[in-house]
Amino acid sequence: MGKKISRIISILLAAVILLAACSSTSSSGKTTIKYWSMWNKGEPQQVVIQKIIDAYEDANPNVKVDVQWMGREVMSKVRNAALSGDAPDLTEQSGAEVEGALIKNKLAEPLNELLSMKIPNEETPFQDVFIDEVLPFYQQGEDTYFIPYEIISSGFHYNENLFKEYGVKPPATWDEFVEVNKTFKSKGLAPLAQDGNIDFYNAYYYYWLVERLMGPGTLVEAAGDKTGETWGQPGYLEAAKKVQELVDNKFFADGYKGSQYPAAQTAWASGKSAMVLVGSWLSSETAEYSSKDFVYKAFPFPSIEGGKGGKDQAELYLIGWVAPKGADKKAVQDFLAFAMQKKYQEGIVKDTKNISTRKDLEAPEALADFREIVVNASSFHKEYDGLQAEYPDWWKTVFLPLDDKLIFGEMKAEEFINELQKQTKDFWSKK
Repeated sequence: MGKKISRIISILLAAVILLAACSSTSSSGKTTIKYWSMWNKGEPQQVVIQKIIDAYEDANPNVKVDVQWMGREVMSKVRNAALSGDAPDLTEQSGAEVEGALIKNKLAEPLNELLSMKIPNEETPFQDVFIDEVLPFYQQGEDTYFIPYEIISSGFHYNENLFKEYGVKPPATWDEFVEVNKTFKSKGLAPLAQDGNIDFYNAYYYYWLVERLMGPGTLVEAAGDKTGETWGQPGYLEAAKKVQELVDNKFFADGYKGSQYPAAQTAWASGKSAMVLVGSWLSSETAEYSSKDFVYKAFPFPSIEGGKGGKDQAELYLIGWVAPKGADKKAVQDFLAFAMQKKYQEGIVKDTKNISTRKDLEAPEALADFREIVVNASSFHKEYDGLQAEYPDWWKTVFLPLDDKLIFGEMKAEEFINELQKQTKDFWSKK
């Protein structure tokens, strides 16, 4: 009997030790939230988030937020950790990457209880503080996994005073856009700035043209077709021909193929070119180079006659939080409710110069047009149609190299499509 009792006690002790190891509560009774961040120390977002963490720990002395600033490759590290059962309680990245790495692989915790929680010191339900359609953008069924706090989008940036000087108005259609380019070129100003060494910047043109011609989801559809035959549909070739039109008309600034970031955007901010197609972060990156009378403005990628995607359809590139599988959901949700207070989210606007997901916070002046594009959009799509998250290897090894050749004029539209068909089929045959 004594041996039996001893065995039972040993089993119970082992269970207690195991539970203690799995819990995020230390022996001192203090809860620890393990947080792996995408930001590097010293970046504006890191500074804002550290202030939130400090304030949260002051308000909750029984909680420690153990944060590690891990940089942009954090998601691959989180995914590996989640697969081995050792993931952090909280992490962040773009919604497309979070969806591809965690949500679709059932490696994230739903945060449904958070939606009805009250924001501390505001008495407003959590779900009610967001710009419409932003919070549920990555929802899966009835479950909410992704909590966005920063909005990025892309479109054409321009200096309002320069457009006025040249008597030009922002174009709404592709035909108007081509005419605007011709106007600038005829007056000796390079219409389009482009840092050619950034392949995913080069990709904006073809991606946006497919979105406007064929609608959301069509790039992902073609990339995922293992036969490669989807690329044979007419819209994909038409989009390539429109990129070729820009190249053939020499609308890109001289030397753009060899331009090393940030040379082209710096030259644009100095008034040496008229427009640049890139993400909404551009204004904060170029502010030190622009003149005092530079007025940052933006217009959406133009619509195309007969196209399925209108200019009121916007790109929604979201940065936000997710709780990997096994996270302490109660602690995470309490922290996120605290973090989304207006007084802390103001830092996204004032300190990082980005657009907050809170509907009661205006954008920085330089991004007012981008916020209007988002707020007034009839529908949204993911950045690059979600390609870089859905099929990252195909994106890097097939699409980006071919797209570079198209935009550099090294490959005509027909050859570009033929190669996409061939290389997509070859890519999938090796999987």
